[in-house]
Amino acid sequence: MNNLAAVSELTPDMLKALDWVPAMVWVAGPDAQCKHVNSAWREVTGRALEECLGNGWLSAMHPDDANAWPDQVNEAIKTLQPFSLECRLRRKDGRYRWFMKSGRPYYNEKGALLGFIGFCTDVTSQKHALESLRQAREKHRSVLTNLKEAVSTIEDVLRTDEPGHAHRGDNRLTPRQREILHLIARGYATREIAVQLHVSVKTVESHRAQLMQRLNIHDVAGLTRYAIRNGMVPPDA
Repeated sequence: MNNLAAVSELTPDMLKALDWVPAMVWVAGPDAQCKHVNSAWREVTGRALEECLGNGWLSAMHPDDANAWPDQVNEAIKTLQPFSLECRLRRKDGRYRWFMKSGRPYYNEKGALLGFIGFCTDVTSQKHALESLRQAREKHRSVLTNLKEAVSTIEDVLRTDEPGHAHRGDNRLTPRQREILHLIARGYATREIAVQLHVSVKTVESHRAQLMQRLNIHDVAGLTRYAIRNGMVPPDA
């Protein structure tokens, strides 16, 4: 299309020559009104040239894309830059296909804008391939998310089966045992716990033994880990 950058005007013979081009070629005036579509364009859309002139070619576009076309072209007119945009065109069989519509301005010898010339390329297969890839990625992310959740659930189950594990709110512990477990996890010695709770050392030792038996834990470190895991004390306590 570069050899059309500076011409006095596209003559009827020039426009007719575009019918030999296998691509879907279009020509618009400086106001973006259709001046010509070649035979390839007409063959794909099933429309006669007379139907396409002016704004007639917009009837081949999907309504949503046709509504957006004026704003997009006005931007091209304002910047006088080449442009490409995706739009849906209805084929003669009534089905819509995705096309990449590319155009560029062309001028006369004095540099005045004569209009735009461009072509349409069917990109439906690429669009479908990208959509399939997007769906595959979404499915992959979903699988990973589900896998992570499954692993997390399995880990929770395994932790539940560990000796000494109990759920929050496990009613196996009495309020007094919870108090003692809390103080053990905070690092208090047996005598200090007794002073805190105003009970004897023997009572504290008895409760601690019951805790270990009830939770199937065999040392103070295990009791501390249980308390932290169940939110009874912060990890850095």
